[in-house]
Amino acid sequence: MKKNLIALAVLAASGVASAQSNVTLYGLIDAYVGTQKINGLSQTGINLASPAGGSGGALNTSRFGLKGSEDLGGGLKANFLLEAGFDPSTGVANSYTNPYTGANSTAIFGRQSWVGVSGAFGEVKLGKMWTPFDMVKGSGAAAFDANIFAPAANVWASNNYNDRPGNSIYYSTPGFSGFSAAGIYSFGENKTLANSAGKIAGVNVAYAGGPVAAAVSYQTEKANGSTVATKYTQINGSYDLGVVKLLGALGQVKDGANPYGLAVAKSTEYQIGLDVPVSTAVTLSGGYARSKDTQLAGGPDITRQGYGIAALYALSKRTNLYVGAQSSKQNAFAATAENKISIYAVGVRHTF
Repeated sequence: MKKNLIALAVLAASGVASAQSNVTLYGLIDAYVGTQKINGLSQTGINLASPAGGSGGALNTSRFGLKGSEDLGGGLKANFLLEAGFDPSTGVANSYTNPYTGANSTAIFGRQSWVGVSGAFGEVKLGKMWTPFDMVKGSGAAAFDANIFAPAANVWASNNYNDRPGNSIYYSTPGFSGFSAAGIYSFGENKTLANSAGKIAGVNVAYAGGPVAAAVSYQTEKANGSTVATKYTQINGSYDLGVVKLLGALGQVKDGANPYGLAVAKSTEYQIGLDVPVSTAVTLSGGYARSKDTQLAGGPDITRQGYGIAALYALSKRTNLYVGAQSSKQNAFAATAENKISIYAVGVRHTF
């Protein structure tokens, strides 16, 4: 009898182990040497901190994570993902600022941490994940969807949006003839006796078929106790001609702040770009971005523009070398002098 019980226990344990056998460790490391000049003052180093904060790689933020799924039968799956970001120049975890309280955090899994289920109905996630707005904003008209080389870096007011709120419920539909959609709602957990909790909500609708891809997205953010919500809207599109891929994006921000922290009633922005596959190993990419702010206080309009260009060389499927540059300028207004930022960098990106 005891032997039978032991055998059953071993079989049960092996079943649990096999259900989790598809857990995957993955990651990306992006490091560069660069020179950044802000209004005439220069700094050279590894993964420099940008004016907007953070010290990610030139193309992507370095990260590692665990992901996996379990087949529940009947077409259902249980899924999870845990992802941490870090700065390879120091090994320090990337910080994250709570959009409701302003508190800074270096949570272990500050990029993503969610669990959910998927099936013929689509997918539901609970936890901390990228918003549908971010999925659209991060996929159009930028040099390799780049970080510091993107023409809109230090130009667009929409760069201030919250990209991955916690305490969220997320749903994405299955694909229908190239169309898909997603939505998110983030519950604020900072209600006080005097103020209501903040919240974030967003949606997107996307299409991808043949050489054409297009998407529209919307996100609204309301801080703890605030009576006004910041609203973000963006439309992206691309057309792949084979010899060149054309990229474009158009956006608007209402009741937000520009990259320099000045409150604005409305900001309109656009970006155009192109990817040119020179060979199977080399790709050139670049673009132009512009933004115009209308101030809440009734001050003069503020305009910014930026240029970005980069070249990527694939050493293998998982390792790339790159070089690039980005330059942005904000016009002078009132008693504020003109702001100029430029960066030049060369680096390596490796995925695993």
